[in-house]
Amino acid sequence: MRTTLLAVAPVVLVSLALPALGQGEDPPAEPIRPVKDPWVLKFEPAGWYVATSGSVRLPGAASAGNGESFEMADLNIDSPRVSPLGELQLRRGDWRIGIGGLGVSTDDRGAVQAAAGQIGDVTFAAGNTLRSEVDLFSFAADGGYTLHTFRSGVLDGGGDKLRSTVLALVGVRAISAEVTSQVFASGVGGAIASGDAFGAHPYAGVRWEMDIYEDFSIDVVGTLGGVKLGDSESWSSDIMVGFQWNPTANFGAQIGYRQLLFGLETDDAPAEFAWQGGLAGVYAGAVVRF
Repeated sequence: MRTTLLAVAPVVLVSLALPALGQGEDPPAEPIRPVKDPWVLKFEPAGWYVATSGSVRLPGAASAGNGESFEMADLNIDSPRVSPLGELQLRRGDWRIGIGGLGVSTDDRGAVQAAAGQIGDVTFAAGNTLRSEVDLFSFAADGGYTLHTFRSGVLDGGGDKLRSTVLALVGVRAISAEVTSQVFASGVGGAIASGDAFGAHPYAGVRWEMDIYEDFSIDVVGTLGGVKLGDSESWSSDIMVGFQWNPTANFGAQIGYRQLLFGLETDDAPAEFAWQGGLAGVYAGAVVRF
């Protein structure tokens, strides 16, 4: 009997010890999953102190023709004014999606004409006043991909002291413009000449971003594009240089300069509306990140 107990005891002790040893072991490690870059949404509303430029030709009736081309200065609609400007960016890793828009509008701008002439199919005499209005809106959407990134130095928080990024851009821009001019003689309004056009075209370009200590950034954008379809054509060249200060991760301020050159043309004379010109000026606004 004693011999049997001595033989069984080691088996019982080992069976009791195994669960206890198992409880002290670490659980199997979870597989390491790669950390994905988060989506970043940036909204940049601004006021643009912008002036119109270029020459415009308004359509007329076949019997009268469409008259002369007029410089914006001749119509007194080239004075700068504050207009809305905005951009929305969605970023993740090397990819960017951008949406931007702007609008410029003037009304009741008078210009006394030194000589007789014709605008659209409306004639005027020397000394008559042309009161003109302009409405222009532009919308653009593009996608960007990072071509090269340069980093220098590491901050205590883990960011870069200097980061320079070059992106390629491909997108579409739409421009809608309308110009109206009315003849006034001795303060009495007369005939009205008007024309409008809408054009959309693809464009391509480059965007350069430089971040300094994560508080300051410089953006330089240049794009060019156009298309001709039958008697209608549109083109644009957009250059922008912007400076941003970001005292917090979510809010900042910006200031910069932008020049948008463009051309719009529809139909053949005398029904032709044509505006070869541009918008240029400084802008200032806010930066909001999510």
